[in-house]
Amino acid sequence: MKNLFGALANYGRLRMVRILLRGPLNVSEITNVLGLSQSNVSHSLRKLLDAGIVIRKGRGSWAYYSLNRNDTALLKIFDSISSGMKEIENYETDMSELRLCYAKRKSEAREFFDRKASKFDEVSYLMPDPEAYITGVINMYPEGSTILDVGCGRGELVLRLVRRGMSVIGVDQSTEMLSQAEKRIASEENCSSVELRLGSAEQLPLDDSSVDGIIVHMLLHHLSEPSLFFREAARVCKDNGRCSVIELKLHEDSDLKRKQGDLWPGLDRDEVRVWMSFSGFSGIEEILVDDGRVFILSGVLDERNFYA
Repeated sequence: MKNLFGALANYGRLRMVRILLRGPLNVSEITNVLGLSQSNVSHSLRKLLDAGIVIRKGRGSWAYYSLNRNDTALLKIFDSISSGMKEIENYETDMSELRLCYAKRKSEAREFFDRKASKFDEVSYLMPDPEAYITGVINMYPEGSTILDVGCGRGELVLRLVRRGMSVIGVDQSTEMLSQAEKRIASEENCSSVELRLGSAEQLPLDDSSVDGIIVHMLLHHLSEPSLFFREAARVCKDNGRCSVIELKLHEDSDLKRKQGDLWPGLDRDEVRVWMSFSGFSGIEEILVDDGRVFILSGVLDERNFYA
């Protein structure tokens, strides 16, 4: 307890906790947001780690720090800091710099995919083979459904869905990826049942309750704030509509970051489950996959549990 309150008895560390309330950050990002030296930030993070206030995941340039939300006592402290965050010094400046940090993440991801759109086959070998699991996911959606493919890329999943009798809305933030998808879909017999839209997963360009189901395939590890996607998913999904997430487990494969522009070294399935549940998806089940690198979670939107 002494370590806990000792770690928080410092404005710099309180500022650090305040910006981590929004989501995980790495040392470089924390340094830029708070305008502190890297040595100062590293020292403060060590204090917070020793007190159990933050958790470190990943390694090297993929080491991210997040708040430890597994302790009920800490959750109450985080709630107090959240409610009084404006009273902690440098509030406006820190929040402004944090917004710039997240905007930079989004911009870098968009620019990466615009550059790589026509060359993505060259690095596809780094990713798990979707043939091992994708049919099972698609079979969870009734024929004739309107399905949202978030981060549709060049349209591989869009084509699979159309061929199974679905109407599909594909959304991607990369104009080059959408251009590639348009070319592939144009020759498809049922291409009239496909609509491609430019937009981000955190701000989906769809009306409320407009789709029967959502599939997000290997996208969350590219998002600056993965948790925000689920609130948007709950907004655009009809009641009792299904959302399926196919993602990489946590890993230490540096080639994925370098060649595929990943922001996150995979994701913690339990954390994703919490995001889904908090946004209103219930009955969440994990679909077993032989490939040890992938996890799949699927849940149904329950209006009674809608918190977004």
